[in-house]
Amino acid sequence: MKVQPFEALYDDNSLMHRASREEFLTYVDHLGESGLASRSRLLEGRHYPHLAALTDELERQNPNMTERLRERVAKLRTGEAQVVITGQQTGIFGGPLYAIYKLLTCLKVAQQAETTLGRPVVPIFWLATEDHDFDEINHVYVPTADYQTRKIAVAPTESIARSVSRLSFDQATLLEIIEETFRAMPETVHTKRLIARLKQIVEACTSYGMFFSQLIGELIDYDVVFFDADTHSVRELEIPFFERLIQDNAEFRRALTDGISQTQELPDTFLNEEAAHLFVDDHGRQLLYPTADGFETKQGKQYTELELIALLYASPERFSNSVVTRPLMQDYLFPTLAYIGGPGELAYWTRLRPLFHHLNWTMPLLIPRMGGVIVRHSDEKRLAKLEVSLEEIVRSGVPIPLYSEEKMTGRMQTAAMLKDSFVSEFLSLEQHLLRTSSKSEKVKKQLEQAIASLLAEDRRQFDRQTRQYKETAYHLLPDGAPQERMHSVLPWLNHHGPDFVRDLRTAYEANASDQLKIFL
Repeated sequence: MKVQPFEALYDDNSLMHRASREEFLTYVDHLGESGLASRSRLLEGRHYPHLAALTDELERQNPNMTERLRERVAKLRTGEAQVVITGQQTGIFGGPLYAIYKLLTCLKVAQQAETTLGRPVVPIFWLATEDHDFDEINHVYVPTADYQTRKIAVAPTESIARSVSRLSFDQATLLEIIEETFRAMPETVHTKRLIARLKQIVEACTSYGMFFSQLIGELIDYDVVFFDADTHSVRELEIPFFERLIQDNAEFRRALTDGISQTQELPDTFLNEEAAHLFVDDHGRQLLYPTADGFETKQGKQYTELELIALLYASPERFSNSVVTRPLMQDYLFPTLAYIGGPGELAYWTRLRPLFHHLNWTMPLLIPRMGGVIVRHSDEKRLAKLEVSLEEIVRSGVPIPLYSEEKMTGRMQTAAMLKDSFVSEFLSLEQHLLRTSSKSEKVKKQLEQAIASLLAEDRRQFDRQTRQYKETAYHLLPDGAPQERMHSVLPWLNHHGPDFVRDLRTAYEANASDQLKIFL
């Protein structure tokens, strides 16, 4: 594996580039090494009375973490360590590639922060199991015979929208999906072992969050702390902050409106300004909305502020955050130096700045995740044959030529003319000698079949070549979408072997760029 910088992966105006420039200080509180140091100093002045209990939960959720990481988590208990966080929905088989890229960026930034600050820094991957959008996580894409994308998905077992952590884990369907997914891939020396291991992990797991953390954890030797907030123990720790979100809800909503108005020139993100940005479990996960007397769900269930707080203390596991309040809860729970995000996340986080300030906090650093395009050796050769660069492919797609029957027919015109002339002379001779035309008809038919056979073979050769280009297009830009958003890690493990993510981590950490061409 070799990696090279790849500045063409995102538009120059994308937040994936802008978030590292000084202009981004218009929207955030800290930037760069100096910002990292100032953020760390501010965190030292914050009080986290729940750290011992939180550390107990981290250790319970991560029994396989490395000894090096365990030592750093122990220092989090005492307040000596700080954290770098990223997160993602717990997609089956790890979700899209960019989830892997987020994780690798989190590991790299945590190590860099530790060196810069001279203090232990813990990398944390927040499992978004409280999310109830099952369609976000229930599928994997594979190629069709013609190299279009095909979705293979786990069907929901119930119609009620529940947090992913509370859905039944469909082992039987996942085992079937493993078989179906690998039937769509070429068999390699790694395939049988990879299938067997995936099945073992599925059979050992009881939830989608557990499956995600076991699979991805194994790929990086459990060198990251996975955190599932949707547990009773964590919800109990979150009670004081949920209470603050309930009591100050009007102020938080006004702060969100301010944040949106202050960032109009950034890419648009839909953040519901009408909602209370808290969910309560009431026959499914229900978003709360403010009313004159308190709160209500879309189904009309009403709560006064006091009733909601009483429910919170009695059943904290029934509460969860929205995309707006989760970053605040993250900052409440952990001494967070930085959050690693993609372009959409960076855009919506900037809108949250006034909410942090309402709490007299500053925002953690916002750091763009790694981005990448993985290029197989066969694809590299085909691009060279087409005389196009990867930069051009990302902008415009793989140029797939259209078959021109007229062009080939034109090339066969001389042969057709000679055929007609030959058949005419042969017919004349046959009629003179034999007074028949049957042999001439037979010769004519044979020559026409030979010409048709040549035309058909030309089309077959063209289709074979075009199929190769369609295969390359599927691998580099599936259905015209970014590779990192469509592919899972599975085809790359199948192609490159079980060390793929470890090798990518090593290559990425040795490279100064965060946007990469990855050659296999």
